[in-house]
Amino acid sequence: MKYGDILILGIVFAPVYLMLIGWFLGRPRSLRLPLLGVGYLAAITVGMWGGLALFAAALGVVFYR
Repeated sequence: MKYGDILILGIVFAPVYLMLIGWFLGRPRSLRLPLLGVGYLAAITVGMWGGLALFAAALGVVFYR
């Protein structure tokens, strides 16, 4: 594991880890809302990656015909 991996996965994502831990271990304990939050995070992530993939494909079509 390189230093950049440790920096990103350990320090930059620390607030996300703490947020997820707080959602699932915090009080009042409810499973519906944390799962809804995880679903939103997954949807945002998939949307960003999908948008980047479409943008890269469009650039490929425009510049590398």
